[in-house]
Amino acid sequence: MSILVHNISGSPMGWRVLLGLEFKGLEYEVNHLNGSQNEHKQAPYLAINPHGKVPAVEYKGEFHRESLSILGLLDDWFPDRPLFGSSAEETKRIWQAAARYSDYLLAATNGVVFPVFSGPESEPKLDRDDPEQVSRASELLKIELRVLEQNLNEDAFLCGEKPSAADAVAYPDVGRVMRALETKPASMKLFGFDRLDEEFPSIARWRESISSLAGIGSTRPPHWDQP
Repeated sequence: MSILVHNISGSPMGWRVLLGLEFKGLEYEVNHLNGSQNEHKQAPYLAINPHGKVPAVEYKGEFHRESLSILGLLDDWFPDRPLFGSSAEETKRIWQAAARYSDYLLAATNGVVFPVFSGPESEPKLDRDDPEQVSRASELLKIELRVLEQNLNEDAFLCGEKPSAADAVAYPDVGRVMRALETKPASMKLFGFDRLDEEFPSIARWRESISSLAGIGSTRPPHWDQP
């Protein structure tokens, strides 16, 4: 039975699940909800997730919510190519990394990319009553990127030589940073992000390791490729 993922293009939480599915080599379908039309806040989807958030996964007639929980369920349903490791030590390490990135990297990324994506090319949408917004957001994100850089060491992936749930959680946020650099370079420069690959070479290498995996291109937010 196929797995159906309800998602919104660009959602980092939904992207995590798609990456996990690809890491495990699983077949799935995606129901792309239209975020601009608030389809995730309308009755048909609220019957699936009353909080109106994505992703939600339908499998064997049941609905499952929350991205980290779904990644864990994928290992229960399909034990091959585990996302949370093959030993207690691996599982502990991956869960700790995934939880940190889910909390801190996500929030730090939002603090930069939300105002950048919301404003015109060279003018992020900022709170005029918060003169420290840019410096604070920049420093918080750089702290989390430094942690990511240090955690990579010489491994191809965050927790070893195979992609794990930690990579599935972290990659979408770094992907959103790269997208902001691609589409709003002047705004990103205001936040101090104009030479990311030079400042974080291990992250650049890690991004390449993930992007070269089979099927990863299909997880990219569809609206990014629209004219």
